Amino acid sequence: MTAPLLACAAQVLFVVAFVLFKSAARSLPTLSARRPLQTTGRVARSPGWVLGLIILLSGFTMADLALLTLPIASALPAYAGSLVVLLVIGAVRFGERLTRREWFAMAIVVAAMATAALSVAGAPGPWTETVERPRLATVPPLWAIALVVVPSLFLPLWMFMLRDRVTTGRHARAITGIAYGIGAGAMLGVAETFGLGMELLYKQGHHNPFTTPHVYLFVLAGLLGIGLLSIGLQRCRLTILVTVLTVTAKAHILVSATLLFGEPWPHDRTMAMLRGGSVLLAGLAVLTFPRHELRRADPPRPTREPAPDPEPARRPTRRTGTYPVMPLAAPTPGPAPEPAPEPPAAEEQRRDGSYVGRRRRDHKTVPTT
Repeated sequence: MTAPLLACAAQVLFVVAFVLFKSAARSLPTLSARRPLQTTGRVARSPGWVLGLIILLSGFTMADLALLTLPIASALPAYAGSLVVLLVIGAVRFGERLTRREWFAMAIVVAAMATAALSVAGAPGPWTETVERPRLATVPPLWAIALVVVPSLFLPLWMFMLRDRVTTGRHARAITGIAYGIGAGAMLGVAETFGLGMELLYKQGHHNPFTTPHVYLFVLAGLLGIGLLSIGLQRCRLTILVTVLTVTAKAHILVSATLLFGEPWPHDRTMAMLRGGSVLLAGLAVLTFPRHELRRADPPRPTREPAPDPEPARRPTRRTGTYPVMPLAAPTPGPAPEPAPEPPAAEEQRRDGSYVGRRRRDHKTVPTT
């Protein structure tokens, strides 16, 4: 019964670490993946973020210890309990509310975890099965490592460049964090997979993990996943991002461990269909989550009240130190301006050819005849 308790405790530690990451990210300056050194320095100086990292690493260790004797599929229902804790913390601590479509996606997530647990073949109960894996090689086949790592690196790039880019402008809409969840979940799934590989090799007698690629891939994938997670938590909701991350990571480790470590796959057709159906349901749940937040009506702009007139300055006197303020006298009306002189009437020509009036020649006025 120790392995199920470790699995449940690990999921709780994951939720606590994600909450600390979210709280720390809200108080940090803007984090950007384009400036990795600046982003690393900002998060490393945050005590809350460092504490969350320590708790997250402790959760990884406990989860890998539980998976030494527990099948991966049977450990997935432990996430159902942590999902309730996540929803409560998101609503109480951060004021997050789910839409009907998001609740439907959450129901698909629970169905995927339950289906995976039911696919454990030959066990009287999903929590009492003891898995037997074949003996591992010190260095897995390179094609298997590439098949696990390379898609996990290119998937976040494809999501951000083509599917879920942050746009600005009049018609821009806030994203829910699906791309961040998938990218961080894929990388943390790689880290958890190779962390399990280190535990299995240590159990077999390989006490020096630095002679295998597992430790280096664990550190590289873990840092990339945690960095992407921190950036996403600063911009998106905790509940949606962490749910997508967890679903992606658990489906990833289920498939990767089968490929790398010989995780037993059910031989019974019904159980095999349940195992494959759980992976398909996990993918369906991720696709069901909306990519953008719903538009909300803009709040009315506050009207600016006229600022009160400043108090007039007072000049110092001998006794009181200030002169009384005298009201300014209204300006007295001056004399009315004289009307402008009318221009001289234009000269008229008589029938006999003479003119009446005066004519201008070279800016001089001369009498006419």
